[in-house]
Amino acid sequence: MSFKKYAHKLNLRFLFCSLILLLFIIHLNAQAPVLNVTNSFTQQSVLYNSDTFAHTAWKPVVYTNSAYQKADRSWLHRKFFEEHLLQVQQPGFNIFGDFVFDEDAGATKRAVPTISSSNQNHDGTTKFNYINTRGYFFGGNVGDKFYFETDFYENQASFAGYVDSFIRKTGVIPFQNSYKNLKAKGFDYSYSTAKLVYTPNKYLLFNLGYGTNFIGDGYRSLLLSDYNTPYPYFRTSINIGSVQYSVMYSQYISNENSFTYAEGYPRKWGQTYLVDWHATKNFNIGIFDAVVSSIENVDHEKDFGVTHFSPVIFLHSSKSPSGLKNNDVLGLNLKYTIIPAVDFYAQVMLDNSGSEDWEKRYGYQIGIRAGNLFKIDGLNAQAEFNTVRPYSYASDTITTVYAHDGQSLAHPLGANFKEGVFVADYSYKRWWFRAEAMAARYGNDSSSAAENFGRDIFKPLYTHSKTNNVSTDQGLLTKLYYGDIRIAYILNRKTNMRVETGAVFRSEKNKLDNYKDVQFYIGIRMSFRKLIYDF
Repeated sequence: MSFKKYAHKLNLRFLFCSLILLLFIIHLNAQAPVLNVTNSFTQQSVLYNSDTFAHTAWKPVVYTNSAYQKADRSWLHRKFFEEHLLQVQQPGFNIFGDFVFDEDAGATKRAVPTISSSNQNHDGTTKFNYINTRGYFFGGNVGDKFYFETDFYENQASFAGYVDSFIRKTGVIPFQNSYKNLKAKGFDYSYSTAKLVYTPNKYLLFNLGYGTNFIGDGYRSLLLSDYNTPYPYFRTSINIGSVQYSVMYSQYISNENSFTYAEGYPRKWGQTYLVDWHATKNFNIGIFDAVVSSIENVDHEKDFGVTHFSPVIFLHSSKSPSGLKNNDVLGLNLKYTIIPAVDFYAQVMLDNSGSEDWEKRYGYQIGIRAGNLFKIDGLNAQAEFNTVRPYSYASDTITTVYAHDGQSLAHPLGANFKEGVFVADYSYKRWWFRAEAMAARYGNDSSSAAENFGRDIFKPLYTHSKTNNVSTDQGLLTKLYYGDIRIAYILNRKTNMRVETGAVFRSEKNKLDNYKDVQFYIGIRMSFRKLIYDF
């Protein structure tokens, strides 16, 4: 990692610490409820099982957690089973901190290559996989208006074959970071996130962070997904009556392979807008607009203009100052509450459609989610269908692809696919169960590098292989089946420390290849990170 990249992260952390200290001094005497942000473990119960939140599309959401009550047990018992390692709760502020670890080991049916530590060449295969993570979490709130958190994870890991192949192709650990070293027993990598949220009143929200965002009410998102590595961003929202208007400015990595020690990675700019209207008690409709534009080329020459900071949806330039065309993704996000805790949702995505058949680039999602299903507390389920036409999200240049750090900013399957996914989870006392089933079909390119049937969003649009009679799953028809079962016993609900075991099945088949793998693992895990490689 370059000095410039280290300095950027150090400056960001210094800014966070300075702001937190200032806010702490200002609000020392304010009453402070415990604030948290939603995650994949709490999302259904916090956002959808009640009507507390009128706007649920943009995640994560800050909420008040009323479950923090000191237990009348020994210090050792509380720290291990009931509390954070550092837990300071005062009338004006709350501070929480933990050392974090994830340790698990397992095996896969298919072997993956190993690397010789001396020459970095393939030196055999192994069916053993593992995760070894050490890190920390530090967060809290000052009064009821300021929330802050930061975390850091140092990892060594080896993965199932399809994840291993993705990493070697892109240089990126999915949803985490690029790896530092390729060692004999796997990959060595680290990453961190941070956020500071300020809500001065019920009308305004400001969120400065280094992490990911998600827009939608589904399991996937065709607009903006958190299936990505962290990026710097600034988001602001304003609530006027039943309308919430949000705009986010973000900086993405254009090309992982163009890294230089002196300048770091080539960057591009994101402007994301969402107008979410709580039209009726049961119905929300959101209008979405995202623009990815160039701010520098591969030689790190600046390409920046004043319209990169436009706060008004649709009021932005179609080109960068150098004349490079922006990538403009539009969309709708819909949610209808059928009965309490049961929601129908949908998305429509439109990406610069033109008059020719291949230029009709769009996608849609429909789904339903239910909490406390069959009146069983803690039983949640979700089913949805997603499809995206070929060549969606792509561009003529790497600096405007709707992607960050080698991964799509939307759906992890890219484009040119149809997918059905079902997810259910159940919590009973300290037990937690999760099951997922996914089936997809998509059109791959064959071994020819010149082919472009529209699934790989990183291939330039001008290389498209079909102009007319374009259809979803054109190309090398591939069928994907994925299943994931997890069982955990929660040792500490505050830190999500748990003993977890699970199994993953994945089958990917076309006329050229037949990949099938089964993975088993067991370990002790901690944190609320969503590390599920369902692609």
